[in-house]
Amino acid sequence: MIATSKWLAIVAVAFVAGSFIASPELRAYAANTVFSTDIVDGEVKTADLASNAVTAGKIKDGEVKAAEIATDAVGGAEIQGVTKLLFGQCAADSNEQSQNVDPTKFLNVVCTIAGVELGDNVMATKNSGNNCFEIERALPGTGTATVVLRNECTTQQHLGTPSSFSMVVFDK
Repeated sequence: MIATSKWLAIVAVAFVAGSFIASPELRAYAANTVFSTDIVDGEVKTADLASNAVTAGKIKDGEVKAAEIATDAVGGAEIQGVTKLLFGQCAADSNEQSQNVDPTKFLNVVCTIAGVELGDNVMATKNSGNNCFEIERALPGTGTATVVLRNECTTQQHLGTPSSFSMVVFDK
């Protein structure tokens, strides 16, 4: 009986030792270390990664696309050379829409955009309104941006409704 229990103990120890030697998964577990060769291709999942484990150096150049960036996650501070980045939309008020403007003359549409300061850069796009009016320039104010429109038609015109604009404000 003693020989049998010794043999059983030896067999059990050999089995356990053989498992650790033979199985890469168990070897990694035993050593508390996982190597690339221990991982099946394509099998590391989000749940396997620690918070903040993926750094910029681990991302292939050009591989972060718009779909991977949350809405409003990128601002002026994240764009090289830009210290401010604001987006705004506005519509001309009823006085601006109905004012008659002679050919080659200008009409100003003032838009309220929080954060705009004198010295900022403003770009504007006309979304709707009379096609006779073209954007001449956009000017920053304090809390406002003014879209300067020029009547390009040969007759007196009014901006009409709806007349809306989109703007990008930035500072370098």
